[in-house]
Amino acid sequence: MNIWCMLLERSTFLVLIATMCSTAWRPTNATATEVVTNFRETDETFANPGQGWMTMRRLPDGPGRFPYSVAYFRLNWEELEPVEGQYNWRLIDEPLAAWAKREARIAFRIMTTNAHSKGYYCSPKWLFDAGCKSFEYVAGGADIASGGARITRIEPDYGDPLYLEKHGRFIKALAERYDGNPQIEFLDIGSYGIWGEWHTKHPQPWPVRKQIIDMYLNGFRKTQLASMSDDAEALAYALAHGTGFRRDGVGSPWHEANWIGSKKYAHVQGFADQWKRAPVVFEWYGPYDYLIERGWSFDRALEFMAANHVTFINDNVGKVPPDQMPKLEQFTRRAGYRFVLREVSHPDSITRGESLTVNTKWSNVGVGKLYRRYLLELYLVDSTGAVVCQQEQAEIDPTGWLPGDQTVAAGLRVPTRLQTGLYTLGLALVEPTSRKPAIRLAIDAPQTDRLYRLSSVRVK
Repeated sequence: MNIWCMLLERSTFLVLIATMCSTAWRPTNATATEVVTNFRETDETFANPGQGWMTMRRLPDGPGRFPYSVAYFRLNWEELEPVEGQYNWRLIDEPLAAWAKREARIAFRIMTTNAHSKGYYCSPKWLFDAGCKSFEYVAGGADIASGGARITRIEPDYGDPLYLEKHGRFIKALAERYDGNPQIEFLDIGSYGIWGEWHTKHPQPWPVRKQIIDMYLNGFRKTQLASMSDDAEALAYALAHGTGFRRDGVGSPWHEANWIGSKKYAHVQGFADQWKRAPVVFEWYGPYDYLIERGWSFDRALEFMAANHVTFINDNVGKVPPDQMPKLEQFTRRAGYRFVLREVSHPDSITRGESLTVNTKWSNVGVGKLYRRYLLELYLVDSTGAVVCQQEQAEIDPTGWLPGDQTVAAGLRVPTRLQTGLYTLGLALVEPTSRKPAIRLAIDAPQTDRLYRLSSVRVK
């Protein structure tokens, strides 16, 4: 081969490489009639419904540590029913209204024993005045994990028929008012043990514990429930009935060792795969400094939550050093689902009255999944930014997008009345009731109120 042929061959190769590099992340004509657009994944931190960081406040009082979509809190039974049969629903209605203005939902737990209560009672005084059996206990002190002020408090005897009757009536009233409320993300199955965490020095036989779980299962048939995990027998029963689960003790090596696969949970069927059906909630054992003082690993706690497909994380980790914040923020972005639209392809033109076939490639780069159904919708947007046609993709269900990649085919029928010209193809995941775009994607495409502008198509 002579030198000129070698130079020509080399120059042709360099031109080919340069062309490939220059078109890697922008629209290209794959064929004469097809447009392919790729999108870059971003590392922006934002809130999406049904995933991520949870602020632990009953009412808004300023910005959170990270963007969030859920506000979580706990309430004493005595606060909600100070007089038998008279309910103080304001404690729930008020945050429902306040957080809705911030596009956030609420989640909460009912406690009947609370080692952080300011006084003697957590269950109402009238319950004990009526003759309910009880136990006194002293908790709290220097170790924040033991409770608040070290004072004498009272715990009901959960097996007392009076407790089961009166509390069952309260849970029924709670369910009648709030079951199915779309602004409630989930409700813990509390009502038993310290903080409603299902651990107590006065354990009850299984029929009693089952009756307490059934109060929730029978009342809340629409609202998602989350089972506490300290009681393996109770957890197995709740999971079999479709609840999610939570662990309040992340960071503690003992809690991490006594978990899925351990002897304690050997008989909990489907525990490892329950995240595919219902949300997983974690709460820190204590603030960052508390963990480090005991020689516990912050990194291991993050790895534990990721490995268990966490959906929501309670913000009770306290002050975190600046050098640790980037890894906490990065982890927060991965909690639950995080959708990346990698590629969209379609013909560059379409005739009025016909359907535009749109092929998409997605990645869920989170560690969990979406549990509420949202609808994929396609749009055509004109040069003024107005939507001129749209179509719901009823057969596409994003709740099935587990971590990994998905290829999804969609279609958009173009009305015969539409004027010819160049339009922008739009896409959104919309909330079924409001019909508004609701989910942000981790991509660099332009968007307005979560409606993404993807590419151009000519209508003929």
